[in-house]
Amino acid sequence: MKYVFNMYYLMIAIVAVVLVSEFLLKGVYSAIASWLVVALFFFGTLMFINAKFYLKKSDSN
Repeated sequence: MKYVFNMYYLMIAIVAVVLVSEFLLKGVYSAIASWLVVALFFFGTLMFINAKFYLKKSDSN
């Protein structure tokens, strides 16, 4: 269950970066925000792969 919450927090972080970039900073730093979103996406992908591996390992025991 902790993996689901971590993925949800990551999704919140991605949405927060986009909203701050577009509404508070008026798109001035949109390229940096895009790179942050991509980095968060890759981090989320690594978390997903790790969770999949960990859950598969715990099911076999």
